[in-house]
Amino acid sequence: MKKKDLFKKLCVIASVIAMSASLAACSKSNSASTAYEYDYKDYSAGDTPMMADAAAPAYEADYDYYDEEYASEDNGGFGGDTGSQPINETQANASVAKNRKLIKTVNLTIETVNYDATIADLENKIAAIGGYIENQYSYNGSAYNNSQKNKYATITVRIPDTALDSFVKDVAGVGNITEKTTSTQDVTLNYVDTESKKEMYLAEQESLLGLLEKAETIEDITYLTQRLTEIRYNIESMESSLRVYDDLVAYATVNFTINEVQVLTPTVVVEKTPAEELKEGFENSLSDVLIGTRDFFINLVINLPYIIRGLICLAIPVLIIFIVIRIIIVTVKKKNAKKSKDFTDRLHEDNILEKAAKSEDKKEEKAEDKKEEKAEDKKETK
Repeated sequence: MKKKDLFKKLCVIASVIAMSASLAACSKSNSASTAYEYDYKDYSAGDTPMMADAAAPAYEADYDYYDEEYASEDNGGFGGDTGSQPINETQANASVAKNRKLIKTVNLTIETVNYDATIADLENKIAAIGGYIENQYSYNGSAYNNSQKNKYATITVRIPDTALDSFVKDVAGVGNITEKTTSTQDVTLNYVDTESKKEMYLAEQESLLGLLEKAETIEDITYLTQRLTEIRYNIESMESSLRVYDDLVAYATVNFTINEVQVLTPTVVVEKTPAEELKEGFENSLSDVLIGTRDFFINLVINLPYIIRGLICLAIPVLIIFIVIRIIIVTVKKKNAKKSKDFTDRLHEDNILEKAAKSEDKKEEKAEDKKEEKAEDKKETK
C-alpha cells in the first residue's frame, strides 16, 4: 500500500471516530447502534479500517452538530440521539430557563451631602456581601480651581449574582439615587455552542491520540501531531471563553456614579397648590440669590491676592504708557513754545525795523519841511 493511500485513510479514521464520539456525547440513549457502522481490523497488523455500510464523510463534517437551541443534554436539552424518547416540552423549557446564562449590569447615579461617609459605607456593604471593587476613580477637588466641594467618584463593582437585588435595595440607603438603569444579556446560546464545540474537539483529541499510538510512518506522526496541537489550542481558547462567561454570569456588574451636592434632588413628586408652588419657588429663588451673593463675596475675599496681583501687573504697562505719552506731550509743547517764541521775536524785530523806517521817514519829512520853510523865508526876505 502506498504512503499517500495510508495517509488518506488515517484522515478518514480520525474523521469517523471524532464524529462518532461527538454523537455519543450528545446522545441520551445507550444504544450501541449508530448512523454508520464500521468494520475495524487490527491496525498494528497492517490492516486498514474500512467502512461497512457508508462512504466516509468529508473532514469538515467533524464540526457538524445539532442546530437545536439547546441540543446538549447537560444544558437541559433533548440530547442528540434521534432514538431517545422526547421529554415533556414544559419540563424542557423549565430546565432551559433554569440553566440560562445571564449577564446582568446595573448603573446607579447617587447624590450625597457627605461624600466621604457615603464612600466608606458603600465599601463596607460591598465587602459584607462578598463583592469586590473592579475599578474606581475618585476626584476630591483641587486647590487650583477652587472646586474642593465638587467631589465625585465612578466605581465599578462586581457582586454575586444571587445577591444583586438585595445589594441594590441596600445601597439605596447610602445616598439619593437619581438615575438607575438595568440591563441583562442572555449568552446561553453562545455558551452552549462553545461547550458543544469543546466536547467535539475533546472527542477528536482522544481519537487522534489513539491513532498516534498506532502510527508508524513519519508522515502520519507529523500530521497527527500538528492536528493535535491545533485542537489543543482551540480547546484552551474555548475553555478561556467559558471561564469568562462563568465569571460574568456568577458576578453581576454594578456601575456607580457618586456626586457630592449641597442640596439633594427631590425624588418623590408631591402635588402642591398654586400658592405652595409660588411660595416654594420664591423661597428657592431667594435662597439661590443669597447663596450666590455669599459665594461671590467669599470668592472675592479668597481671590483678593490674585486680584491685587492682576491689578499690579496691569498697572505697570499702563504707567509706562502714561509716562511715554506724557514725555511726548511735554516734548511737543516745548517745540511749539520755541516756535512761538521765534515767531514772536521775528515779529518784534519786524516792528522795530518798521518803527525805525517810520522814524527815518519822519526825519526826512521834517528835514524837507525845514528846507521848504527856509526856502519860503528866503523868498519873503527878498
